[in-house]
Amino acid sequence: MRINIFKETIYTPLIQFLTVCAFLFFFPLFPASHSFAQNSLTGLYQNYNALQTTPEYEIIAARNRFRLQLNRSISGGSFQSETDIIHRYAQRAEAEVLIRELYFELYFDKSDLRIGKQVINWGRSNGAFVTGILSPLDLSEFLTQDPSDLILGVTSLNYIRYFGSNSLQFVFAPVFEKDRFPSPDSRWFPLQTIDAPLPVRYRTYESERPATDMQAALRYSLRSPDSVDLDLMLYYWTHPMPSFSLTVELFNDFPEPPSVDLSETYRVSPMAGYSLNWQLGDNFSLLSESLFVTDALFTFLPVSVNRLEDALESTTDALLVLQEFELRNDGYLLTKPWLQSMAGLQSEVAGTTISLQGYLETIFKYEDRILPQQFFPYATLFMNRSFLRDRLQVITGGRYNFFGNDFWVQLQGVYELDDGLELSAGVNLFGGKEISPFYGHFTFNQFRDNSFLFSKISLYF
Repeated sequence: MRINIFKETIYTPLIQFLTVCAFLFFFPLFPASHSFAQNSLTGLYQNYNALQTTPEYEIIAARNRFRLQLNRSISGGSFQSETDIIHRYAQRAEAEVLIRELYFELYFDKSDLRIGKQVINWGRSNGAFVTGILSPLDLSEFLTQDPSDLILGVTSLNYIRYFGSNSLQFVFAPVFEKDRFPSPDSRWFPLQTIDAPLPVRYRTYESERPATDMQAALRYSLRSPDSVDLDLMLYYWTHPMPSFSLTVELFNDFPEPPSVDLSETYRVSPMAGYSLNWQLGDNFSLLSESLFVTDALFTFLPVSVNRLEDALESTTDALLVLQEFELRNDGYLLTKPWLQSMAGLQSEVAGTTISLQGYLETIFKYEDRILPQQFFPYATLFMNRSFLRDRLQVITGGRYNFFGNDFWVQLQGVYELDDGLELSAGVNLFGGKEISPFYGHFTFNQFRDNSFLFSKISLYF
């Protein structure tokens, strides 16, 4: 089973802690450059509230976000940091300090070097991530956050060498940093819950061999002065889309009944990709991206989905089915080549920016026992138009998954009340047809009861 949505080991906090210590130690040692401002401190205060549109009309998100962005100029470079203090007050008061970025950057004659926790955003897709897989995502509250707030920094070394308008970029990450997923009891948990007669337990990822978590990526960017921008990428990276290994525990300690464990699983793999922006006219461009993963993981089952659905009716049937599951070392996971591709068009018509993108995921060397489908198509559409001398923006967009007939739609208005003060309001709707709990793909239908209205106040300073 693989989840297609928009990477944390026990060693990640250690790496981040060492980065913070290095930052605090070296920060006062570098003299400030006198050629421009020594320090720059900017920030954001944001209040966000979301109300469920279906019974029971609950408040599903309520938070204050206070963001500080610090830039300190040094001779030949700079220090950068971005930290969020998030106060969630929907059900119980929770506060979190989230370091989004913390790095120092050195400028050379024809190259730049950046070391620390940093956002690295490759790719040109919207509504999905194809080649932009380096930075982890914060999916803990899913689409109650802005797309820009979803992307977090990855602790890495990032070197860029410039060749005129072209460039070669090398990224090295010492540890794998997984996406921040919601807990299994959250309304935003990406797997469908299974109402089974036997307990199903979800286990998060834990690395046992940190040395294998090291990752590297290379990108060559061709910037045409006329119409074509092309990025070519090579990776030895862990794709952020998890698979779930399956373990059947028939003989738990009394009085615990037999159970099924689903464990979040990742694998580092060689990959190759490209990203293209071809300007076909003044207001028209073609976008395309592809990522080929040589060793992607997929869940397979020894019995049919129909038998599993029938086994949900009684404990006896469930036990009979579970007896057909062997004790395996592979966790019922297969390794197959996998390709994710996107082709899209972007244009401006009558003052409205329109972006339409189609996606296709393909599993090669497919076997019928694999839970996900061999071909999985979906599409996104986004439109943006400004009014009142650009003080009001109306944004609409969404995604449709063809095989599951499920969808997400968003409508949002953003009004600039004053310089640095924005008011926003909108709605997110989820829906689709009923589908098997053993469906092997992410579906918006499972969130149909989470459709919500939202309001937001943002103050920039």
